[in-house]
Amino acid sequence: MKTVSWESTVTNPNGMHCRVAERLMKVIDAHEATVQIVEQGQLIDCSSILELLSLALVQGSRVRFTAQGPDAEQVVAAVEEVLAEPEPLQDASFGIQQGASNK
Repeated sequence: MKTVSWESTVTNPNGMHCRVAERLMKVIDAHEATVQIVEQGQLIDCSSILELLSLALVQGSRVRFTAQGPDAEQVVAAVEEVLAEPEPLQDASFGIQQGASNK
């Protein structure tokens, strides 16, 4: 079984919040690998959103990942992409169109 360990920095200005954790879980789930974060000697399972959020990672946080499985090398790039990608634009209108009225 392949094992890959690497360090990464959270570059998202809002840190590891719920949407980022969800995207991270999805890309990991698309690969045949388990990914864990090693934090102060403790292994945090990246398939658990609660465990990810419990780390309270902010922009600039350095974390050590370990991936195991046939796709261990491929999941590294996917995880790095999620940690570095900018926030998707939010629809501030909440579906309300300008000029629309309720008649």
